[in-house]
Amino acid sequence: MVQLIDSYDRKMDYLRISVTDRCNFRCQYCMPEDIKFQDSTELLSLEEMLTFAEACLQVGVTKVRITGGEPLVRKGVVDFVGDLKAMGFEDVTMTTNGFLLKENLAGLVAAGLDRINISIDTLQQDKFAFITRRNHFQKVWDAIMAALETPLSPVKLNAVAMRGINDDEIVEMAKLTLHYPMHVRFIELMPLNGDTDGSRFRALFISGKEILERAQGELGDLREVEREDPAAPADEFKFDGAPGTFGVITPVSEPFCARCSRLRLTADGKIHPCLLTDLDVPVKEAIRSEDPIPEIHKVLWKTAGIKPPAGLTLPEEARNRTMSQIGG
Repeated sequence: MVQLIDSYDRKMDYLRISVTDRCNFRCQYCMPEDIKFQDSTELLSLEEMLTFAEACLQVGVTKVRITGGEPLVRKGVVDFVGDLKAMGFEDVTMTTNGFLLKENLAGLVAAGLDRINISIDTLQQDKFAFITRRNHFQKVWDAIMAALETPLSPVKLNAVAMRGINDDEIVEMAKLTLHYPMHVRFIELMPLNGDTDGSRFRALFISGKEILERAQGELGDLREVEREDPAAPADEFKFDGAPGTFGVITPVSEPFCARCSRLRLTADGKIHPCLLTDLDVPVKEAIRSEDPIPEIHKVLWKTAGIKPPAGLTLPEEARNRTMSQIGG
């Protein structure tokens, strides 16, 4: 098999597919309250996304993560999981806000989903409503508890760290790993969502190093856990006797560009090769061509050739697209 490798000898084996830019939450770090979603006619069909995925599989992509927006608002996404597994991908995962998860758990497990990541930035109901602009904490928490009773356990929880908003919950979030088989990870805030001068980002930013220091100061020493996947972005640790792990993802303070293996397909048919730039490579025309697989391969190799090197981008550059439009 030909392996897709970029100009800096990084193996591209991980595809993130944003099946929609729509979401039932309006998280403040992700999108504005009055966001205008793209017209559905601009989006790829799930069948077209499968064509793109097939082309990626042929050049060595083995892992797929389904994202959004919120992927579970896209009709047919559970069957889409099954189609990706049947196609032959080794690892098919999903990131969700959890609101529609509980009623879809059985279907996702039956479809062959390997793992689930649930985004939850706080354990406090009022704060949840403030961050997401929606009052759905209990429904999300119930979905997390339900997921722990399925083959998708252990569940990964992702929290975006924001100083003055949820950094007072670092210890409480870390404590979850002492009681449940959860992988709790704090993600450094990134300068997206129209923060043109970077002032809001600088006021809210808290580093992964400070997060770990606070957790250890209250709960004791953390033992580093070896990465199963060398390209994984999280630095993960374990408290003595804990069934879960606690970690940080540090795209700003300690970028992991040098081991990045990711490609992102946006819902409107663009390949986004680097989360910290506005660089997009259109692929919709290739997907809709008469002979799509070889045409997609041409675009993939072009993308591999222009994927930025480690350390090229500056974290405080303004970004034009919101996180929900990119797919995280």
